[in-house]
Amino acid sequence: MADCRIVNQVVSTSVENIDKLATEYQTAGTDFESAFKDAIAEMEGDTKDALIELFDKSYKTFVTSLEEGLPAMIKGMSSLLEGNRSNFETVDGQIAESIRNGGQS
Repeated sequence: MADCRIVNQVVSTSVENIDKLATEYQTAGTDFESAFKDAIAEMEGDTKDALIELFDKSYKTFVTSLEEGLPAMIKGMSSLLEGNRSNFETVDGQIAESIRNGGQS
């Protein structure tokens, strides 16, 4: 088995940065939606309706949703890293406590 090591502060800082990026992606997605809809605002007819339908069904959630889309995926990676960081911290403390207690839990 490979050695296992975590640098707590580095991971913690990265988690914060990734959380921030998730929000920035959500904002960029909302800006993209606005720009797209502005571009077709003056259009009329079935083509415009089809473009709106396409965007709303295929793109909107993916680019804007912090619950289901790309921003959510990025946030999920942040949560995964934080969970691992937290687990390492907890286990490290438990091992240290066990050693301090002479190997007794």
